Amino acid sequence: MIEIRISNTDAVQLLIKRIGKEFNSRKKYGLYKKTLSLEELPFSELFELAEISAFDIAAMLPFDIYNKQTNITDIISKAIQSLATIFQKEEFVFYTPEMAEKLTSTLRKIYRDSDEKKLYIKN
Repeated sequence: MIEIRISNTDAVQLLIKRIGKEFNSRKKYGLYKKTLSLEELPFSELFELAEISAFDIAAMLPFDIYNKQTNITDIISKAIQSLATIFQKEEFVFYTPEMAEKLTSTLRKIYRDSDEKKLYIKN
């Protein structure tokens, strides 16, 4: 097993930065009012931003992370759970490693298929 060593504080900071960028991007394209803040979003929309952001960050990790057993799902779930305190939304504490596994399973499948078919050789 590959153990990814990142503190929860650092993981949460990365996640919050990515959430902010995604939120600002959506405001820029008119999906949200320019005056709206993250704290004003309902849980469902904030949760969507958090999962999209976690997926984006996970997609930037090295290929090997998804071909071997790692603690990435624990890192993601703990970071998202920590958002409960930051955004005052208790619902975040119910985010489980199984939910994080479901989030990253797409990446695992893509990377596994790519490795099996040796798609990287053609690049």
